[in-house]
This record gives sequence, C-alpha cells and structure tokens, in this order.
Amino acid sequence: MKLILSFFQNFWDFLRSPKEELQKKTSFPGYPILFVRTSIPILIGYFFAHLSFKTLGLQYVFLGGSILNMLTRVILPDLFFGTLYALLFTTIYLCIGTGILWGISKIFSYRFETSRGLELSSKLAHSFLILGLLIFFGFTGVFGSIVYLIFFIYFTFLIILVLFYGIGAGQRISIISGLIIGLISYGIFFLKDDTQMDNLTIPTQPETMTPEEEREKIQDAEDVIRKLEEARKEKGYNN
Repeated sequence: MKLILSFFQNFWDFLRSPKEELQKKTSFPGYPILFVRTSIPILIGYFFAHLSFKTLGLQYVFLGGSILNMLTRVILPDLFFGTLYALLFTTIYLCIGTGILWGISKIFSYRFETSRGLELSSKLAHSFLILGLLIFFGFTGVFGSIVYLIFFIYFTFLIILVLFYGIGAGQRISIISGLIIGLISYGIFFLKDDTQMDNLTIPTQPETMTPEEEREKIQDAEDVIRKLEEARKEKGYNN
C-alpha cells in the first residue's frame, strides 16, 4: 500500500513538474523496487487501454447483462494475463530505454551510469499511464488524432528533458535525438492502431438504398443477431 501511495505521489509530482523530477537525484532504490515502480504505470495503462468503454459494453451485452459473468470470464482473466504481459513489457522497456540512453551517451561521449539510466526510464514510464487513459476514453475522428498528436509532442518534450537534464546531453543533441525518438514512437503507435488512419479519412456520404435493399440489410442484421444469440446460449451465457 505504501508503494502504491508513493507511486501516485510521484506520478503527480512528475505531471506537475517533470523538469524537477528528472533533475532530482536520489539514492538507487534497488532493482526489485525500481522494477515494481516501473511496472505499476505500465500495468494500469495496459488495463485502461484494453478495457475501453466500448469493449466493456459489448462484453457486458454478449454475456447476458451479467456482472458476475463479466467479472469471472473477462475481467479476472484479463487481470492475470495483463499482469504477465505488463511484467514482460516492463523488462523489455527498461532494457530498451536504458540501452538508448547508453547508446546516446557513448556516441557523444557523455558520462553514463546504468542505475541513473534505469531511474530515468522508470520515470518516463508514467507516459504509458497517460496514453492508456487516452485510449480508454476512445477519442476518435480528427479530434482523436489531435489528442494523440498532442500526447506524443508532450512525450517528445519529456524525452528531450531526460536527455538534457538526465544524462547531461547538449541542447542540440537532446532536441534532435528527442524528436527522432518521438517521431519513431508516434509512427509505431500510428501503424499499430488501425483507427488512426480512419481518423484522418473524411467519411463518404452513405449511398441511398431501395426498399428491397433495406429489407435485405435488416434481414442480414437479424440473422447475425440470431446467430450471436445461439452462440451465446451454446456457451452457457443464459443469465
């Protein structure tokens, strides 16, 4: 409990003044504690991103409107596998994040400490919680694209601060490296999230249908609903 309260306090301090948090140098807490501190925002961000309003609503309806079924068949399994995924991702993230900082330090001959690199990567992990919240609220359309673009601009700004104040990189190197890392991160997110391309596409006007075509569409929809209902009953979702 103390660790969780400490996390939320650190998260608020990081949001309020990231520059001061990145400049702050404290004694290294040890690998286990640092790993847990890093995994908490990643874990919370994962669950927020995975359990969106739309997804929860569809699963609730499909499971017969039963909160108990949704808890035992959706939420608890997601908690288990999501925790394993978050722990694995935390390990990979710390290795990649620290490796990038080490690489930049070596290329430009800056002093680098592994413990300091791990701490900076851990603090930057708060960004995953923010991104998870944005995905949870399901922003769509042009507004959604603007929201995510603003987030990655903010993320790029944080990377620049990490390089400049964290490892003592020069201003020009920090800005250029931060922009490159930010653009690559946004590109990965853009390609991974299929809705981002749709957000930038202007929707076309729907074609008019004849009464016969409307009846066919209605019949197709009824058939789909009937098949879903039969599948739900076969799986025992009768509540």
